[in-house]
Amino acid sequence: MKNWLTQAAAGLFAVAALASCSKDENKVTVAPSATSTLTASANSVVLTQANANQTAITFNWTPVTFALSGTEYNKAPVVTYELQVAKSADGFGYPGIISVTGTGTSKAVTVQDLNTALTFLNVTPGVATPVYVRVAAGVGSDRHSFVSNVVPITATGYKVCLPPNTDVWSIIGPAGVDWNTDVPLVYNCDTRTYDLTRTLNAGEFKFRKNSQWNVNGVATNYGANARNASGTGTLVLDGPNISVPTTGTYTIKFDLNTLTYSLK
Repeated sequence: MKNWLTQAAAGLFAVAALASCSKDENKVTVAPSATSTLTASANSVVLTQANANQTAITFNWTPVTFALSGTEYNKAPVVTYELQVAKSADGFGYPGIISVTGTGTSKAVTVQDLNTALTFLNVTPGVATPVYVRVAAGVGSDRHSFVSNVVPITATGYKVCLPPNTDVWSIIGPAGVDWNTDVPLVYNCDTRTYDLTRTLNAGEFKFRKNSQWNVNGVATNYGANARNASGTGTLVLDGPNISVPTTGTYTIKFDLNTLTYSLK
């Protein structure tokens, strides 16, 4: 009987302790200051692998602050953001994610980052497709409850491919930057050329491999003589500098298979 009474008393004490804990529980809630408003610098973009490192579109949003409310909480936590991309305005269950570094309220999204999000969503390359973007704000790992308006854009993605080897081809010269700075080309799987689209200066340039003019006395650079009317020229190993007549936006295609290039 004594043992039974001891067990019963212990059980009653445990129930009382739980009740006390429940009563004294410090409930904490997270509240945003306002809903963020998202804007985009363009509503339509065409992405190409040759421009992978260039900015495709810039997003800006109004900041959000959070407050932790509770008996022991009286401070604003650090807010972080991420851009989310979906194929429908209400289909953000498994979005493509574009990371935002730091706590800023602007993101210049590169061609590569946006194309990566489109690939995650299984968007067909080469087809103009409506997608939807929102910014999500949160504290810690929770960035799903506090989201902005949805911005629609039309994006044309590309199929990512790898070059046939690890060599890096570039242009060098004052037409690009100067004779000390290489501007890398990007391999195009569809045309099997190394491509670049950018503003070039009036001046000269050459193509070279792995930022070297030669390896063990063997030339690893190409120049060319005059181009034809279509802007195509024949590559010459260690040949003359290539001339850009006027400053402007050009597309370069460097073809090692046919030893030709084009500048248009």
